[in-house]
Amino acid sequence: MPTTKAPETTDRILDSVMQLILHGGLPAVTLSAVCRKAGLSKGGLMHHFPTKEALVDAFLQQSVRDYLDLIQQTANQHAAGTGKRAKAILDLFLGEPSDSEPDANNDCAAVMVALIQGDGSKSLVDEVYQTLFHLIRNDGLSRDLADLIVVALDGVWLQSMIAANETIVPRTKRIRKKLNQLISSEITMKTKPNPSKPNPSENGRT
Repeated sequence: MPTTKAPETTDRILDSVMQLILHGGLPAVTLSAVCRKAGLSKGGLMHHFPTKEALVDAFLQQSVRDYLDLIQQTANQHAAGTGKRAKAILDLFLGEPSDSEPDANNDCAAVMVALIQGDGSKSLVDEVYQTLFHLIRNDGLSRDLADLIVVALDGVWLQSMIAANETIVPRTKRIRKKLNQLISSEITMKTKPNPSKPNPSENGRT
């Protein structure tokens, strides 16, 4: 029993942090608020996390690790260099809400809010963006298109925080469709034979 209680308590605490961030941003995360949300006493909470900073840091570290694992697992389902990894990442970020687990979407949103509003989290931000960029870039796409995709994902997420759902959903579909077209176009151009280069099979032996 003692071996499972601590992880369960920690998960409950960090889930409470996520819910508070989603509804009030980082300022909503206070020790008292987390105690109420998690159903713990102040002493019980501080046994695990003595300060707000420790709470937020633990939430970010765990969530970013889970977030990056999810991105990597999504990419690993497809061979690199085909454009399919980039498209799978687009589906992960821009797919219909029913395509993803609601908890994962909430966790992702809370992580991004905490990263933007928090201090000392630049290395985590850089790690997320560098991972995304390299996975997309190494899928046979140009640097420019990889940059465009990462920036578009970032922009769609930011808009989803402020725009009405009836506005952001059709806009997201259009962006996803256009990015998929650009990916297909680049991959096709890379694999298409270059007519300016002679085909060795067509040249007789000299």
